[in-house]
Amino acid sequence: MAILGWICLCFGITTGLAQEWNRVDRSVSSFPQQWEGTWTGTLQIHFPGAAPREVPMRLNIQPEDSQQWSWELIYNPGEQEDRRPYSLIPVDTVRGEWVIDEHNGIVLGGQVLGPVFVSRFEVGGQLLLARYGLEGDQLRFEILAGSMDGQETGGPQPDEPPLEATPMVTWYGVNVYQVALLRRE
Repeated sequence: MAILGWICLCFGITTGLAQEWNRVDRSVSSFPQQWEGTWTGTLQIHFPGAAPREVPMRLNIQPEDSQQWSWELIYNPGEQEDRRPYSLIPVDTVRGEWVIDEHNGIVLGGQVLGPVFVSRFEVGGQLLLARYGLEGDQLRFEILAGSMDGQETGGPQPDEPPLEATPMVTWYGVNVYQVALLRRE
């Protein structure tokens, strides 16, 4: 019952906050214009039990026309760079819905929620959460990734009445965390 109570409480709070945010905070209207520019920094890639790897990175966000922005990620800028020239396209700007077109048949949905742009997707059995957050004069880029194979825990206990049964909960491990604090050039 405790987990169900927390889920209901969190859902109620987040639903109420989302409704309040939609009514008061219009930060979605400043995305992506407030984010435009060239952002640079160092990406740290963390694996369990290993020292982090560091990779220089750049994110270019520029208007391509009145309805589309470049969203270009560059890892290792220079001679051996890995350039990913994507496009950011609005779907429903009032609701903060956007897509990133990778120009190879892959189009990933994303959502602006307050000061962050998030996208969650699965590739090769890995569930990824990509988060970009504008924090003052910095842009924080984060990716969490882990297997889609979850482990169940909890569930109804023999002595619990059916309406108060503990819900089945599935948790998913994370095996990669990437983070970069980028500054506008």
